[in-house]
Amino acid sequence: MIVIKDLAVSLSGKEILKDISLTITEGLWSCLVGPNGAGKTTLLKVLLGTTPYSGSVKSNGVEVFRNQKRNVAFVPQQPQIPQGMTVAEYVMLGRAKKDGWGNESAKSRDFIAEVLAQTNLYGLHKQMVSHLSGGEMQRTLIARALAQEPELILLDEPTSALDLHHQIDVLNNLQFLQKSGVTIVSTMHDITLAAMYAERIVVMQSGRVLADGSSTEIIHSAELRTAFDNRINVFTLDSGRPVVVAKKDGK
Repeated sequence: MIVIKDLAVSLSGKEILKDISLTITEGLWSCLVGPNGAGKTTLLKVLLGTTPYSGSVKSNGVEVFRNQKRNVAFVPQQPQIPQGMTVAEYVMLGRAKKDGWGNESAKSRDFIAEVLAQTNLYGLHKQMVSHLSGGEMQRTLIARALAQEPELILLDEPTSALDLHHQIDVLNNLQFLQKSGVTIVSTMHDITLAAMYAERIVVMQSGRVLADGSSTEIIHSAELRTAFDNRINVFTLDSGRPVVVAKKDGK
């Protein structure tokens, strides 16, 4: 469990996050939604332990920046692309903490083969990472995170570069991982998909949390519409599934 109390972050003299108090429950998928500039990515980096903050962010009772033993995977929206490395080698980096780089066990190599197959990358395993398309790179980043077998996985817009078919494949893989006990915190612009997969939605605007609750509750909330300046509509399909659509010309 991660307990956040009175969190604030200032970068280059600008206040990015302010007065945030949340509890991230183990084993659940929590999704951060809100407009650009709401502070979602910064909050992910705080949870990762790479961004300085005031207040308290404790994972199992220990401040995150002091806990070097956590097994946390991070999938950034804009990764640094390594040169001279194949897809298989890059995904294998996820095993470095367990085995040490270059000392992977036969069990780890078999596991990597499974992960490559799950993420539809097996046919690309010898391809250089620097030659991948945006969607292929996104799947490679997620495969590396899956290879890590983390206790917590943080994802910044994990479907942003993917077509709809691969979006569903990736999200299904993440949901399978979550059901095995992994805690997931993601950001997503597609609120419809967020409500399909995440049990919990946190609505952010201007560095603050406007609402926090179950996906079914939040997607119909006034706070969600407020975060997007009342420029969204929420419709319910015959199946009962909600769909979020941007308003056109205020309609």
